[in-house]
Amino acid sequence: MTVSTDDLIRIRCRSCGVKFNVHGRFAGRKGTCPNKQCAARFIVPTPPKRRSKTSARRPIGKERSPQTIASIQVPSQAAAKSQASKTPIPPSVRKRLARPKPARPKKRTWGWRGLLGFSSAVALTMAILLFRNFSGVSQPQTAAAASGDKDQPQQRSESPATEAAFQKDVRPFLEKYCFDCHADGVEEAGLAFDDDTTAEHIDKNRRQYEKALRMIVAEAMPPGDHYAQPTAKERERVLSWLDDRLFYVDCSLPPDPGRVTIQRLNRAEYDNTIRDLLGVDFHPAEDFPSDEVGYGFDNIGDVLSLPPLLFEKYVEAAEEVASRAIVADPFSQVDRRVAGRDLQLEGSAALRDRGYAWMASSGSVAAKVKIPMTSEYLVIVEGMGQQAGDEKAKLQLRIDGKSVHTFVTEKNMKTETFEYPVRLTEGQRKVEVAFINDYYNPKAKDRNQRDRNAGVRSITVKGPRDFQFDLLPESHQRVVFTRPGKDETPDRASEEILRKFLPRAFRRPVGDEEIERFQELVKLAIKRGDTFEQGIQLAVSAALVSPHFLFRVESDARPTDTPAIQNIEDYDLASRLSYFLWSSMPDKQLFELAKAGQLHKPDVLRTQVRRMLADPKSQAIVDNFAMQWLNLRMLDEMEPDPKLFPQFNEDLRKDMQTETRKFFETVMREDRNVFEFLDGDFTFVNERLAKLYGIGGVKGDQFRKVSLTGLPRRGVLTQGSILTLTSNPVRTSPVKRGKWVMENILGTPPPPAPPNVPELEETAAKAPDGASLREQLELHRKDPACASCHRVMDAIGFGFENFDAIGQWRDQDEGIDIDASADLKGSGPFNGPVELVKLLKNRNDDFRRSLAEKMLTYALGRGVEYYDRCAIDEITKQMKENGDRFSTLMTQVVLSDPFLKRRNQQVETTK
Repeated sequence: MTVSTDDLIRIRCRSCGVKFNVHGRFAGRKGTCPNKQCAARFIVPTPPKRRSKTSARRPIGKERSPQTIASIQVPSQAAAKSQASKTPIPPSVRKRLARPKPARPKKRTWGWRGLLGFSSAVALTMAILLFRNFSGVSQPQTAAAASGDKDQPQQRSESPATEAAFQKDVRPFLEKYCFDCHADGVEEAGLAFDDDTTAEHIDKNRRQYEKALRMIVAEAMPPGDHYAQPTAKERERVLSWLDDRLFYVDCSLPPDPGRVTIQRLNRAEYDNTIRDLLGVDFHPAEDFPSDEVGYGFDNIGDVLSLPPLLFEKYVEAAEEVASRAIVADPFSQVDRRVAGRDLQLEGSAALRDRGYAWMASSGSVAAKVKIPMTSEYLVIVEGMGQQAGDEKAKLQLRIDGKSVHTFVTEKNMKTETFEYPVRLTEGQRKVEVAFINDYYNPKAKDRNQRDRNAGVRSITVKGPRDFQFDLLPESHQRVVFTRPGKDETPDRASEEILRKFLPRAFRRPVGDEEIERFQELVKLAIKRGDTFEQGIQLAVSAALVSPHFLFRVESDARPTDTPAIQNIEDYDLASRLSYFLWSSMPDKQLFELAKAGQLHKPDVLRTQVRRMLADPKSQAIVDNFAMQWLNLRMLDEMEPDPKLFPQFNEDLRKDMQTETRKFFETVMREDRNVFEFLDGDFTFVNERLAKLYGIGGVKGDQFRKVSLTGLPRRGVLTQGSILTLTSNPVRTSPVKRGKWVMENILGTPPPPAPPNVPELEETAAKAPDGASLREQLELHRKDPACASCHRVMDAIGFGFENFDAIGQWRDQDEGIDIDASADLKGSGPFNGPVELVKLLKNRNDDFRRSLAEKMLTYALGRGVEYYDRCAIDEITKQMKENGDRFSTLMTQVVLSDPFLKRRNQQVETTK
């Protein structure tokens, strides 16, 4: 049988160096080296990704010599480990290069669809509004935008990583230690190095080499069981060269602030903007599709797409919001009578003679009435009572199920009319009349005194009784503050309304031409017989589906000018500020500062940050930054085994989230040191959570602040929310807990696991009976491919092993005493969670930088790039010099070049 070479997997025995081929169908199976003197066991790897036959090959003369490879001495495994452990990693690399880059999100694909839910004429008009002048809206320039920054983008002065050093140190390193898995058509993990023969090739493939660099820093490449390991000097030289080549930036030169992809409002921002724009207590985004996440957050411009379904939801939401905010016909009078068969019968109610709905024992009749505006209305009821017993038949008036008044019938079997004024709110209301005092005594001597019943013939609602403008909803008054009258034409009234509304909706000045286009919609509505208010509803709906509302469109004051860097326009800066700190639109003060061209001034920005953090709307930082930074939204997906953890329920889940939210909010509101996120000696509990934590003296559902002095808990790391979301349903997971700390606290996520690494369960099957989880993990780390990453992850996770899978303290696990001690590489030994937290706090530069990077990512709506290093250096420097206060972090993010400036769209940065 002929076998294609594409079906073969090339393998080199790491024990004896013999090379041989295995068919791909044996991938994942165990095998034995064909060298009889070796006979080493191995697992056949998954077939690697191969380049097409037309791909460029390594230039002639650059092939590796098999004899050279064969002559390499194979160090013992112990020697390889010892050699790797002694490798000094340059501090600069440790600090800023060990952080794996999150997977770059896919670029947005556009999927516009026609507007739905409107008449065809209105849909056409709105479509024109959507696309006309979308890409270039002329705006008045403020002083900051007009002056601009004449600097060119950041220039990378000549890097110390030279071509000569590449040929001397880097290329030989790659050939010797990397080509087995990343050359000659073999591209494990998608990496191939054999075609990169010069330093310029490194620049062109920087993403590939950033990934390789992270693997080398983590000592995961070459793997620990590779037949050859680099010396300490070899590793240090390559790390330093790659550091300089990939990340060297001269901070003395003009900075490159980057460029943010146009951002669609995410669901939280949409709801908050609707709230602040119109004053409507309504959350239409709850019905929208979930937002995609990039770089850990759901406000990243690159991933916020606009699929057809979402646009349909936008159209529906726009109509609903406009109808809720604006009363369509505020001067209309309701005079609705519902009688006979049109009445809604409930309970024992049944239609009888003369059109009466008779209630023989209990029951009610109701009418559904649409109320155009909130005001006082008159409810009129025609009814009668059949009297018996010692009291009169009674009819209770209810509005939407709530009792508001009781009518007492005076006559016997004769129609009576009852009236009662009641305040009704706008919308569909249920007006109900119920018989409430049934009586039946069949033994009464007087036959007419044996049974008490009641009947209703009709329910009428009239009003509003006394129209007043201030009785209209606040949202209506905010938008429709004027209307046509003796001295006001419809055109003039609509212009006044739209001239005030549109700049707030679009978060920028609006020209006469744009206003006129929206006025046409008002004219169209009036022409077809609608009220003036319905015309404004239509214009508001159109504005709410405009790209200038749905997207944060930042204008280019000089899109094609030579200056490469621009201060962003003041109105755009106002939006950046408000969506960063409030997840909503700018308020009146920000708009006024933008109009005056004052917002770019550092002192003004500092004042605004303090003001905005003190505003209740800054709760959005807790809801949208903290919840995503700490992965608290994932807690909703966790399902601990109910048999093992019966105390875990939905109430406890919410309590855990509330504790962490209140803790973060306290650090923010009280402007505490951000390191209290790690070692804060207080928390918030209610009775349920206090019982889980073993804290006495707490009763009820209300949360209160408690001290953790004398307890083995500190900061967020020992809170139930974090401990639960980093556990498995039936047991704890030191690996998940350690990985979470590395990713979210230290900013040094481990690289992805190599292929064909066995799962912990597979390793555990080989462990002796009764082996603890710690012993199983130690066995797992004996695999050289696992050891480099698990050495740090597991150590951190062991420190939290006294907490079970829902965060409750324990001293034993399945009868085995828990050992919560370990030696954290680069930090020292510890025993238990409190000592571990102290060691993590000592790595203050790592935590400070990690938090700054995440906050800058959230503020900008894009991932942090290498050219942001200087800005992050300045943020962390100012934090350290100002007591690491939360407000310092937020202020310095706002004052940073990436936040205040943008790169010209014509300028490309080095990839």
